[in-house]
Amino acid sequence: MTTNNTPSDEITLSHILRLALPLDTQFVACSSEAQRSVKWVVLLTGWEGLAAQVEAGDLVLLPPSLPQKLTLPQWKQKLSRFAELAVGGLLLFAPISQEIVAGAERLDLPILIAPETITVREANRAIAALLVDRQSATNERGLQLYRSLSEMSREEQGLQAMTDLVAKLTGKIVLVQDKRLEMKALSVPSQNQIELDPLLEALSRREELPPALRNRKAAARAPQSCWQQVLPIENVGRLVSPIISGDRARGYVSVIGSADKLDMMDTLAVEHAAAAFALDMARAKAVSEAKKELRGNFLEGLLAGTLPQKEIDRLAGRLDHDTTQPHAVLTFAWTGENQPSLRRLETAVNWMLANHRRPALLHIYAGEYVCVFAALKSADDMSSAAALGRRIQEAVQKEFPDASLVAGMSGPAETLADWPRVYMEAVQAMQLGERLQLGEVVAFSSLGVYQLLVQLEDIPAVRAFTDGVIGPLAAYDAKHNSSLALTMDAYFEHHGNISKTAESLFIHRNTLLYRLERIQDLTGHDLNQANMRLGLHLALKLWQLRSDKD
Repeated sequence: MTTNNTPSDEITLSHILRLALPLDTQFVACSSEAQRSVKWVVLLTGWEGLAAQVEAGDLVLLPPSLPQKLTLPQWKQKLSRFAELAVGGLLLFAPISQEIVAGAERLDLPILIAPETITVREANRAIAALLVDRQSATNERGLQLYRSLSEMSREEQGLQAMTDLVAKLTGKIVLVQDKRLEMKALSVPSQNQIELDPLLEALSRREELPPALRNRKAAARAPQSCWQQVLPIENVGRLVSPIISGDRARGYVSVIGSADKLDMMDTLAVEHAAAAFALDMARAKAVSEAKKELRGNFLEGLLAGTLPQKEIDRLAGRLDHDTTQPHAVLTFAWTGENQPSLRRLETAVNWMLANHRRPALLHIYAGEYVCVFAALKSADDMSSAAALGRRIQEAVQKEFPDASLVAGMSGPAETLADWPRVYMEAVQAMQLGERLQLGEVVAFSSLGVYQLLVQLEDIPAVRAFTDGVIGPLAAYDAKHNSSLALTMDAYFEHHGNISKTAESLFIHRNTLLYRLERIQDLTGHDLNQANMRLGLHLALKLWQLRSDKD
């Protein structure tokens, strides 16, 4: 680890709380005095001869038997005497009244209350060990933290609960981020004075990571496990460790506080937390992979039609997903050469689904397409699926600007029996979108006549008709570097309106009329005759579908 601060040999009440006592020890009086120095620990044996038993700077342990019979006036007298002796503070093992707390506050006398989980003897020994050997006590506390976090992971208490424990130990902000620097857990101590919004905004930028951590594989190979940074916020620093699983960083954990207050315990905390979080993420990933395999087997068999109904019903009940709701199906694929892997596309889509309000199943079907089976609020809710498709497309294109993505959508599938049909419709919409170069998530319902034409295009008579009508037009365009086919497409797009067509093509009206005459001459179709106009329009659409038209 690279750090500039050298820990002081001075032990404070804060150190004792963090390194010697249970984390649920309470600072009930004068918590603002957490940085008060403690020189030694004294176990009080009786009330007589206090001056002979304690010295200035001592932390005084009061066994339950001593204060339990004191009246309120007697308590106030004892507190005044401790204040006169300038003790570092009092550690009690039973609750006290608010009147006693108020009296201690007036005297500026810190009081701590230990939980029932620790005895007086254990507390005395732990504090003495810290005062004698802070390094060993710090290391032992770090190991205790790791054991506690590991136990919490086994009990599946969750990342947030684990983060809260680290924050409780350090007394500082603790942030856990995934590989994309999205926040996964955040714990903020009650006494925090750091403004959160600018902090979280700064830490969401990859350039704020130490250079060695910006590449996730390089982070896994780095010789050190913790980095200290001064953040672009006044007097705020952090200790950050990568969460390593396998050969790369899967996320990052940060302990954040005043730049001059980060110490050795914070360093150990962030390192042990990163190791424990890595185990938790690995466990969660194993569970996720098992569920993913179950989903994959179910969807592969369902869509291929190889599963008997009894098996469909059995697996559907184990999916942790309500298949009785209406669903939309979205399909995504790369097109062209030298594209990213489908796994990377799956990861990007899965990240978007994590922020989607409705449940969804994700699967790479037959190693060809990434498929999303998105639950709908109702059969009329296809607009939410369309919005999801647009968000996924935008996010993928932003992450992979040099890649070419195609996408299709269909639905609703109101029952499981509809899923194979709706899936095939989504694939067909995606493939037509690619062939027509639409550059958007293509809904099967928007294909109109293309739904029919795609079934007819390979019939020899249909191909001969298309060649006979559009072939001369395409040959003329190729020879003269003209755009008659584009002109005809615009003409039909604007329902034969001469002015709007000319305006869309940025040409003069007379130029358009000349082109339309050439189109009629070359194709043998009179645009003033309805049947010929329909035939020309259909031939053009069939030509647009053909992969060999160039």
